[in-house]
Amino acid sequence: MANFGIERVYQEFEPVTRWTSEPDAEVLVADLPGFKKEQLKVAVTATRKLRLIGERATGGNKWLRFHKEIPVPLTVDTDSISAMFKDNKLYIRHPKIKTEIPQTKPPSPVKPPVIMKNHDLHERKQGHGQKAMAEKPSGGKTDQLKHVAQQLKHDAQQKARELQNGKKELIGETKGPLDSKDEEKDKVGAKWFEKYKEATGNVVKEAKNKRQLLCNLAASVSLVLLILLYARNAVRSSFVWDTEE
Repeated sequence: MANFGIERVYQEFEPVTRWTSEPDAEVLVADLPGFKKEQLKVAVTATRKLRLIGERATGGNKWLRFHKEIPVPLTVDTDSISAMFKDNKLYIRHPKIKTEIPQTKPPSPVKPPVIMKNHDLHERKQGHGQKAMAEKPSGGKTDQLKHVAQQLKHDAQQKARELQNGKKELIGETKGPLDSKDEEKDKVGAKWFEKYKEATGNVVKEAKNKRQLLCNLAASVSLVLLILLYARNAVRSSFVWDTEE
């Protein structure tokens, strides 16, 4: 009867592990005597656990194996974890997450209080008093302004009354018949208006005649140009036919 294989007999192994700290990383060291690099597997799970697996033959059908999961610290970057096997020891390096320390501004120096002397206080008070006097107008000036305003108001009212009285007088008057002098003035004005009308009519007619003359001249020039172009094209076409024949 043929023997298709020997069934393995496994013995569980518990590796010794310890953590060491560096300035920029946390390092997990596992003691694995008798193991080789190709007999080990290191992985990081989705639940932030470091999974260590390994197995090796001890002789015949006997095997030594281990399976261990270790939580990863929250202060390390899981995407940058690296492993190295040397001298029967597995070094798994966990780089720390870099945190930027906010820069605090140094406190501004406190200015000492300004102590004013009695002489300075007296000068400052005098300056404030002069400003207040300059801002407040005197009583005499305000009375004069009021008097002037009242006088102007009175004058305006009086002028308005005079204008109203003048309008009433003009409305009440009745115009009589025109004098002979006024009639002569009207006739002379009518004659001058007729002369002005005739002169402006002549000017407008001359302007219209000049415009019509310019339009006729432009039309004749364009017609001559069209005839010349037609003659030129006819001459060219005759030359082309002669060359083709």
